[in-house]
Amino acid sequence: MTLLRSDLRPYGTSIFTAMSQLAAQQQAVNLAQGAPDFGPPAALLQAADDAIRRGGHQYSLSIGLPALREAVAADLLRRHHRQVDPETEVTVTAGASEAIWCAAIGLLEPGDEAIVLEPFYEQYPPVVSAAGATVRYVSCDFPDFRLDPQRLTEAFNSRTRLVFLNTPWNPAGRVLHESELALLGELAERYDAYLVSDETYEHLTFDAVAHLPVAGVAACRERTVTISSVSKTFSATGWRVGWAVAPPALTAALRAVKQFVTFAPATPLQLATAAMLRDAPTSGYYDLLRAQYAQRRAVLRDHLERTTLTLAENEGTYFLLGRCPDDDVAYCTDLIRSRGVAAIPASRFYADPGRGRGLVRFAFCKRLDTLRLAGDRLTGGG
Repeated sequence: MTLLRSDLRPYGTSIFTAMSQLAAQQQAVNLAQGAPDFGPPAALLQAADDAIRRGGHQYSLSIGLPALREAVAADLLRRHHRQVDPETEVTVTAGASEAIWCAAIGLLEPGDEAIVLEPFYEQYPPVVSAAGATVRYVSCDFPDFRLDPQRLTEAFNSRTRLVFLNTPWNPAGRVLHESELALLGELAERYDAYLVSDETYEHLTFDAVAHLPVAGVAACRERTVTISSVSKTFSATGWRVGWAVAPPALTAALRAVKQFVTFAPATPLQLATAAMLRDAPTSGYYDLLRAQYAQRRAVLRDHLERTTLTLAENEGTYFLLGRCPDDDVAYCTDLIRSRGVAAIPASRFYADPGRGRGLVRFAFCKRLDTLRLAGDRLTGGG
C-alpha cells in the first residue's frame, strides 16, 4: 500500500537515484549524475571559512541576505546590463530546485496547464502535478532539438499558466535562440502565461555560443522568473544556495510560498556566495571555468565518438547526449555491468519514453582522469 497522493505516483523513484545506486553496487565510473567529483574553487572555500569564523550563524531574512541579493543584482547589471531591485525582485532559495518548486506552487491553480519542453529536467513535471495543474508537453527532436513553432503554438491555450524552460538546456545541450524566446514571449503575452527559466548552466557555453537570458528578450522581460544557483557555476551542488529574479508581482507570489518551505538557506554559505559573485568577474574565473569544461567535453566526446553512439551537438551544459542503436534503458544497464560506466537513459526525460528511445546522457563534470578512465572502459581500452 502506498500513501503517496495519486497524481504523484507515476513519477516513481528518480532515474538519477536508480542509476547512481546501481553504479555504486557495480563500482562503476558514475557519469550519470551531474555532480562534479572535484571541489569548489579555493576562493569560494576561503569565503565560506571567513563567513563561518566571523559569525552569521542565525537565520537570515526568508528572502535572503541583503548582501547576496545585492550581489546577484550587481552581477546581472554588470554582465547583462539588466537592472533589478534586490529588495523586490531577487529572492534567495535553497538551490534552484526550491525556486522552481515555489514558482509552481505560487503561480499554478488547479485546472491550469504548464508547458514543459521535451526532453525535460525531471523535476518540472512533478512540481506541476503537486500544484494540482496539468502538464502539456512539447517534444523536440534529436539531434538538434529545435523548437517547432507549430507544436509550440498549438500547445498554448486559455488554461496555459506557466512554461518551464532550461537554457542552456539539460539534457539537450542546446542554448535557446532569440527567435525561439521571442515566440515564447509573444505566446505568453497572448495567453497571459509566465515563463520559469532555469538558467543554472548560464556560464557553461562553448564554441563562441553565448547564453541569452530569457528575460533579456523584450517580449519575455515582464513575464519571466529567472533561476540560477552556485551548484553548476561554482561546483557546489551540495550547498543548496540559489536565487530567483522576477518582476515584483511574480516575486511576491514566489516569496509567499518560500517562507513556509526552508525559510532560508545556510547564512554563512549565502555570505560566501555573495563574495564569490562580486569577485568572480574580475578574477577571470568564468573564462577559466569554460576553458576547463571545454577540455573535459573534448576528452569525453573523443571517446564517445569511437562507440556506436550518434552524438548531438553540445552548445552548453556539462552533458553529452547520444543515441544508441537499441533501447536506452537496456543499454545503460548493460553499460554499468559490462563496461563499468554509468550513464542516464534519457528516454526518461520524455512523458512517453518511446519518443526518446535510444537517447543516453553522459555527464562530463568530472576530473580528466575520471573521464579518461570512463573513456577507456567505453572503448574497450581499460
